[in-house]
Order: sequence, then structure tokens, then C-alpha cells
Amino acid sequence: DCVEETSHDPLSAPAAQTPGSIDPRLEKKKPNENVSLADNSLLVDISDALSEKEKVKFTVHTKTTLPEFQKSEFIVVRQHEEFVWLHDRYEENEEYAGYIIPPAPPRPDFDASREKLQRLGEGEGALTREEFLKMKEELEDEYLATFKKTVAMHEVFLQRLAAHPVFRNDSHLRVFLEYEQDLCAKPRGKMDLIGGLMRSMTTTTDEIYLGATVRDVNDFFEQETTFLQEYYSHLKEAVAKVDRMTTKHK
Repeated sequence: DCVEETSHDPLSAPAAQTPGSIDPRLEKKKPNENVSLADNSLLVDISDALSEKEKVKFTVHTKTTLPEFQKSEFIVVRQHEEFVWLHDRYEENEEYAGYIIPPAPPRPDFDASREKLQRLGEGEGALTREEFLKMKEELEDEYLATFKKTVAMHEVFLQRLAAHPVFRNDSHLRVFLEYEQDLCAKPRGKMDLIGGLMRSMTTTTDEIYLGATVRDVNDFFEQETTFLQEYYSHLKEAVAKVDRMTTKHK
């Protein structure tokens, strides 16, 4: 699992769009929600991908002219779990009720190809050199085709979000595209904690949360986690005191 947060998330920033036609099934008809097909203000693609054992690292390349971003071009490395995290943020947001959210790309699965290659290696002695090389080439082609399909599905997921007139404005898309650190690494525990606590806190606390920016996201979560832990502790103590006083006066 990756980062879990409340659906009404903080880091406000418009996301974007890639050229090409917009799937009409992804649109909920409302006025002023059309994005020009010639709008190249945000272009997203997966420029590279690397398979490391059970993980695939996708290099997400973004070019933009939108002022909300820190630079006009940047690159981040993302894993599959981070794509799922992004998808879940859309699913949890009540503002998107009635919209058809693009499905999360499937988990990369190269197990079948790996097992075939392993079995081929184990049975190498029972085959002629020509048979072995032919089968090896076929399996490598199969693996490569699966890999390319996996990369394409992750890329299409991002591009569909970026091209949608509403989804392109989601703050989480901007964080996904611009935040250079791993969304599933160290900040994970902090963001899990703050996400759970934020759902039970007041509007005032939510307003503090909304002040975060991509630049200070780590410091923000560190400070907010400490604040909320202390606040929650004091709240529990106050409730306990009230309970004791109520019991005494019964």
C-alpha cells in the first residue's frame, strides 16, 4: 500500500492535459468544463521504464507552461503502487461522484514469462542449440511485449487524467507529477497517520492542512504530525477528566 489520505486533500494545484481526443465517457456534462484539444499546457509521458526483480520503475516526464508548477519540465520516478495511490485519491473524492474515473493500471506481472525462461534454462540439456535459442528468443519477445504493454497502460492512465477537463485540476495529479521523492517511502507513515487523524479533526485543523505546498511537504507533514499527536493527546485527557467529573456528580 501507498500513502492514505483524506479525500479532500491539501496540496492545491491544477493538473493538466495531453493532446488527443477526450473519452466522452469520462466527462460529466457541466458548463465551462471543456479543454481545448490544442491545449499543450501540460504534456505527460513515460519516457523510460526499468524492471528490477518484482518492481518496475517508471520515468514520468512532464512538460508544462502552467504557472502552478515550479519548472517547465521535470522528471520523476514512480512505481506501480504510486499509480494506485493516485487512482485511490480520485475514487475517495466525493466531488467526483457521477464521473467515471479511469481505472488504475494493472499490477505488472512478469511471473509467467520468468517461469518459462527458468524452466527453459533448466531443460537446456534436453534441447539442441537451435531449439534452445529459438525458444529463448520467443520467450524474451513475449516478456518484452508484456513489459511494453504494462508501460503503455500506466502512461495512458496518466494521460486520461491529464486530458480530462475536471480531473486535470486535481491537486494529487500535480503532486504525483512534480514531487521528486518516493510517495511510498519515508513520508508514508507520517502521511498515513495524518490522513487518519485529519478525518476526525475540525475545520480549523483542515485549514492548516490546506496550507501545504509541494516544496515544504516533508516539513509540513513532520510538523502537522507532531501537532496532531499532541492535540489528540490533550483531547483524550480532557474527555477523561469530564467523564470523571460526570461520574462524581451522579
